[in-house]
Amino acid sequence: MEKYYDVIVIGAGHAGCEAAHAAARIGASTLLITMDMNKIAQMSCNPAIGGIAKGQIVREIDALGGAMGHVTDATTIQFRMLNRSKGPAMWSPRAQCDRGKFIWAWREVLENTPNLHIWQDQVRRLIVEDSPGTQGSLAKTRPDAQSPNAETHLEAQSPIAESSSVCSDCVATKTAVGVETYLGMTFRAKSIILTAGTFLNGLMHIGRVKLPGGRCAEPPSLELAESIAQHGIRVARMKTGTPVRIDARSVDFSLMTEQPGDTEGRKFSYYPFSSPASEGAASFGSNKSSYNVIHSTSSLQGVAGESCGLPSLPCWITYTNEAVHERLRAGLPDSPLYNGQIQSIGPRYCPSIETKLVTFPDKDQHQLFLEPEGTNTNEYYLNGFSSSLPIEVQIEALRLIPAFRNLEIYRPGYAIEYDFFDPTQLHHSLESRVISGLFLAGQVNGTTGYEEAAGQGLIAGINAARHCTGQDSLVLQRDQAYIGVLIDDLVCKGVDEPYRMFTSRAEYRILLRQDNADARLTEIGHRMGLASSERLYHYLKKKEEVERIIRFAEDFSVKMGDVNALLEQLGTAPLARGCKLRELLGRPQISIGNLAPALPHLRQLIDTIAERQDEIVEEAEIQIKYSGYIAREVEQAEKMHRLENIRIRGRFDYSTLQSISTEGRQKLTAHDPETLAQASRIPGVSPSDINVLLVLLGR
Repeated sequence: MEKYYDVIVIGAGHAGCEAAHAAARIGASTLLITMDMNKIAQMSCNPAIGGIAKGQIVREIDALGGAMGHVTDATTIQFRMLNRSKGPAMWSPRAQCDRGKFIWAWREVLENTPNLHIWQDQVRRLIVEDSPGTQGSLAKTRPDAQSPNAETHLEAQSPIAESSSVCSDCVATKTAVGVETYLGMTFRAKSIILTAGTFLNGLMHIGRVKLPGGRCAEPPSLELAESIAQHGIRVARMKTGTPVRIDARSVDFSLMTEQPGDTEGRKFSYYPFSSPASEGAASFGSNKSSYNVIHSTSSLQGVAGESCGLPSLPCWITYTNEAVHERLRAGLPDSPLYNGQIQSIGPRYCPSIETKLVTFPDKDQHQLFLEPEGTNTNEYYLNGFSSSLPIEVQIEALRLIPAFRNLEIYRPGYAIEYDFFDPTQLHHSLESRVISGLFLAGQVNGTTGYEEAAGQGLIAGINAARHCTGQDSLVLQRDQAYIGVLIDDLVCKGVDEPYRMFTSRAEYRILLRQDNADARLTEIGHRMGLASSERLYHYLKKKEEVERIIRFAEDFSVKMGDVNALLEQLGTAPLARGCKLRELLGRPQISIGNLAPALPHLRQLIDTIAERQDEIVEEAEIQIKYSGYIAREVEQAEKMHRLENIRIRGRFDYSTLQSISTEGRQKLTAHDPETLAQASRIPGVSPSDINVLLVLLGR
């Protein structure tokens, strides 16, 4: 039996859910294929969304019109803003979620998204045919290079790539046209998105025990990877792991330190009024978003913690000790990481407990976080104790921690090896350079983390839908979004270990703050047909209020007598003369909040803000305080955009350029960058190599 769709999404993890939701919302007839509809958007590791840089990605997904922020807010049982002691560029939201409710909230979104169909089955192989010619988005994936010129420069910047010629050796000779499943179904489509996570030839390790599987008690995908690799897409292996799950009834919480959440009522989504499925759907092939907005009464109307009906639950902190370490060291000969059983590379920034012991032998303790899995379960996740040691070693070691002396577990920690594909064989649209119409997103591209996967899935979903109608691809730049940084790093640099996002990976992180993702991306999402007109209006209203506060700060004069007593009380120097409010807000001790009681006009201005007062005031204050740093990064971004405008693909035979370093020639030949800016970000390509190319181009 055969059925036809515009877009097929393989896998319903975080990448697959965002991809299917985005493609269908834009208007493409979309099929989402998953092994188990009851495991949609499963949080395979810790039951939390966000974190350092990851929280920024979630807010970007939300600003573009994705669903992860809504679903997280609806199922949050603890919210924290991390790094508040640092500058706002480092602030990162993180939410502990109810794992089970998260799955069902996502399922509700997908089942109520127009144009989206779900099929429970397993894909056996990808159907590939010879390409009839250069079609679709193959020649349409360069980032737009319009220069920014203000704090909100990215609002006006079009990220939609322009058509351009591509050298003949860059054109895919194969086209993905469908999939075959184990139930004997054949589904055909114009675009196919692979988001198989850790399931491609997945192999789990617990001590010397090896079990095929994509997750605990779930089967792997054993033929799909081979059906793709045979067409010239490079495949390799990676490893990840997960900790033990603990029965809370066996834990002595009195011997641990409680870690409560924030009480400020923050959340991820900028758009509080309806579920993402209710924002409407554009007519397919349209560039507009002039569709009706339907208000929803679904559970996704809630916000974080108790305000959405869920109690706010604490996490708990404890530590390993030397006795624990001794027991773990005794088990190392049976560790698949150290007995040669596992050969693939694991995530450097999320090491197993045994790796911590080997890497940091002088540390006498390691911090552990016990995190609740939900409001109606005794299951807890032990963050910091990822392990693939034998079951008895894990249990015996943990029982040497006082709070766990009577420990009982639901399941042990384990490691898993899986196939991934070389992301340097992708366009920035996430379409394969080898097989036209095939898009890849998530861990199949060598990343790790729910948020990284979801961000890729959203972009793949948008571009797969646009590919169906021959529209240009959406490519976010490095100064537009962490998602842009992520994809550019994958495509230009590749991976030699599971890629995790950090704020340090972004050179423009003052521009890419968690508070301004809506300013950077909402208008883009609206142009794509993903963010609704009401969402756009909601953002523009906020923008207007922020600008009103900034203008007031620039114009309002502060008198010494009004504030000097307050300034001394706050530990900062009194004014020697009057000044503009903007100047006074530049002091680190001063905020709009603590000045307002002393300045009635400022208090009156704030009181006129009817909705989202705290969010708007915070955004205005950040722009005022850090205006100099923001302007400097905008200038740096403008300089890099000039290199983005210089196209080099197909213009050089790098192997013949003897004035470029040997490593530079090798890397440029292997990566074949689209622009000079992309070439400059390839490891091994030096600034002098870039200067040589500029000279040869007559620049």
